[in-house]
Amino acid sequence: MIKSLSIRQNMALLTLMPLLLLAMLLEGSLLQGRYADLEQGLLDRGWLMARQLAASSEYGVFANNRDFLNNLALNALNQADLRAVTILDANDQVLTQAGEFSLSALQAHQHGAQSASQLTRVSQMLKTEGLDEHSPLRSDAQTLWIYQPILPTQVALDELAGDAAQKRTGAVIVEISKTRMQQQKSRVLWISLAVTALCLSLASYVVWLASRQIILPIRQLSHAVQNVAQGRLQPSLLLVSKITELSGLVSGMNDMMAMLQKDRAAMQAQIDAATLALREKKEQAEHATQQKSMFLAVASHDLRQPLHALGLYAAELRRQLAGAAEQPLVERIEQSVDALATLLNALLDISKLDAGAVTANMQSCPLTPIVNRVANDYRMLAQMKNIRLVVHPCTGWVYSDPVLLERILMNLVSNALRYTPENGCVMIACRKRGNQLRIEVRDNGVGISLADQAHIFAEFVQVEKVQLDSSKGLGLGLAIVDRLVRLLGHGIEVRSMPQRGSLFALQLPRAEAAARLSITGAYPALSASHVLENLPLRGKKLLVVDDDELVLTSTATILASWGGEVAQACDLQSVRALLENGAAWDLIISDYQLSATETGMDVIAAIRAHAQQEVKGILISGDTSPELLQRASSAGLHLMHKPVKPAKLRSLSLFLLNESNDS
Repeated sequence: MIKSLSIRQNMALLTLMPLLLLAMLLEGSLLQGRYADLEQGLLDRGWLMARQLAASSEYGVFANNRDFLNNLALNALNQADLRAVTILDANDQVLTQAGEFSLSALQAHQHGAQSASQLTRVSQMLKTEGLDEHSPLRSDAQTLWIYQPILPTQVALDELAGDAAQKRTGAVIVEISKTRMQQQKSRVLWISLAVTALCLSLASYVVWLASRQIILPIRQLSHAVQNVAQGRLQPSLLLVSKITELSGLVSGMNDMMAMLQKDRAAMQAQIDAATLALREKKEQAEHATQQKSMFLAVASHDLRQPLHALGLYAAELRRQLAGAAEQPLVERIEQSVDALATLLNALLDISKLDAGAVTANMQSCPLTPIVNRVANDYRMLAQMKNIRLVVHPCTGWVYSDPVLLERILMNLVSNALRYTPENGCVMIACRKRGNQLRIEVRDNGVGISLADQAHIFAEFVQVEKVQLDSSKGLGLGLAIVDRLVRLLGHGIEVRSMPQRGSLFALQLPRAEAAARLSITGAYPALSASHVLENLPLRGKKLLVVDDDELVLTSTATILASWGGEVAQACDLQSVRALLENGAAWDLIISDYQLSATETGMDVIAAIRAHAQQEVKGILISGDTSPELLQRASSAGLHLMHKPVKPAKLRSLSLFLLNESNDS
C-alpha cells in the first residue's frame, strides 16, 4: 500500500529533487574539472623537475662526477611530491640514486648497484617496466614516473625539431607521489559536499517558508471542512492569503458555511415545528390513553356486571327447564354467554396490556400450586371434550409474577384444548435447563405450519380457519401470552407440525425458595358427584352482597336453587343491620367495589369481627389487576373475576364449605 504524502512533503519533493539533481550534476562537473587540473599540475611539475634535473646533471654525467650527481639528486628530493631520483649514463647504467623507487625492477637494480656486484643493465629494467624514451610517462593511482633523457646543450636546442641524429648522454628518472594530490582531491570533495549541503539546507528552509504560506490556509480549510462534515458550523474563516487561488477558496468556504447555517436554521425551525406538533400529538395520545384507561376501568366493571348476571340467570333457567323441550335453547344461550365472556375478557386484557395498566410483581414463587390450579381449572373441560389432561410433577421455584404466570399457562392450556380433537392428549411438564426452568405445554392437535408460526402471536389470528370462529375466540389468547411474556422478561419457544401437534415452552429463571402468599382465584376440582348433585348447598347459610340489584338478585337466585339459605345486602350498613338481628352465615359472597368508600373486604372484615372467627369469603370483581388479587390473598379471601361461570362459583363454594366443616 502506497503511503500518502502531505502537501508540504509533495512540495519539498517536487522542489528539492530537481535542485538535488542539478547540484549533483554541477558538483560532478566541477569536481571532474578540478581533479583534471590537479593531475595536470602534478604532471607539469613532474616534467619541469625532470627537465631541470636533466639540464643540471648534464655536466656531471659527462664528467662521470658521481658525488656531484648524488648531491644534485639529494637536493632534488627537497621538492614537494618528489619521492625518488635516478640518473643514468649513456649506457643506461645507474650513476646515482636518491629516495626509494616503488618500481620492483628498479629496486632490484638498485640493490645490485649498492652491493657493488655485477651491474644489471638499466635497459633491461626499462624494457621490463616499459619506461624509455619512447614511453617516457607511466602512472598508477599513487605514483607518477617520468623518463627524461639528458641531451647535450650544443645539440638541437629545439626539442620540437626532433633531430634523429641527436644522441643522448644519459637519462633522469623521477618518481612523483600522488598522495598530496589525493589529499587535495579529498579536501576539494568535502568542501564541495559541504557547500552543496549548505545550499540544499538554505533551499529547504526557503521551501518550508514558501510552503508555510500555503499549508496553514489549507490546514485551516481542512479543519473547517471536517467540522462541517461533523455538523459543527463555525463562523466565517478570518484568513487572509496572498495566494489568489487560496483567497478564492476561503471566500467560497465562507459562502458555503453561511449557506449551510442558513439552511440549518431553516431546518431547525422545521424540526422545532414538527417536534411541537409531535408533542401535541403525543399529549393527545397520552390523553386518549388516559381516557382509554378510564374507559377500561368503567368497562371492566359495567360490562362485566350484566354479563355476570346473565350467566347466573342462564344457569338457573337451565336448572328450571331441565328435561323440557327448551333445554337445547338454554344450552345455546349458555354457550353464547360463555363465548361473550371469553371475548370480553380477552379484549379488556389486551387493552390493559397495550395501555401499560398491568405491572409485574416479580418474586420467588413455587410452580407446583400454579400448575395444579391451572390443571384443575381445565380438567372438567378436558373431560367434556374427552381429552386426556396429563400433568407431570413440576417442582421448584422460579422468579416471576405468579398471577401473570398462571394467566399465561391458562391461555396456553386453553389454546391446546381448543385445537386438540377428541381422544387427544394435552400434557403439562417441567424440565430443568441449567439455571432456568422450562414449562412445556404439549398437545397432539391440528398443529401449526412453519409459515403460520411467525404470525400466531398477532391479534385476531387463527391458523386453522381464515374467518374468525366465535367458538374459538378472536385469536387473542396467544397475543395476550406474548405480551405477558415480554412484560415478565421470560422467553417462549414454539415447535409445531401440521397434524402432529404443538409445543409451547416457557423459559423462566430459577429462584430460591422464599416465603410466599397463597394465590387465590383457583381451587381444587370437585368430584363428579358434587358437580351433578341437585342441591349441593342444602343446609348452608350464605350472604350475597352487591350494589347492583340485577347481579344481587341473580346470584341469590342461583345459590337458592342449589339449596342454600341466602340473605341479601347492598352495602355495609345493611350487613350490620342483619348482624344486629342475630344473623350468621357459613359463606359470604360479595362484590368488591360496593361504593366509593366501601369494599367487599370491609364487609367480610366486619362479619369476621362480629363472629370472632374466620368466616369463609369470596370476592367477585371485574378488576383483574394483580394488586387486587394480592390484597385478597393477604386477607385470606378467594377472588373471582366477572363474569363468573356458575359451575366455578358452585365448585369454589362447595370447596370452602367443605373446608370449614373439616376444620
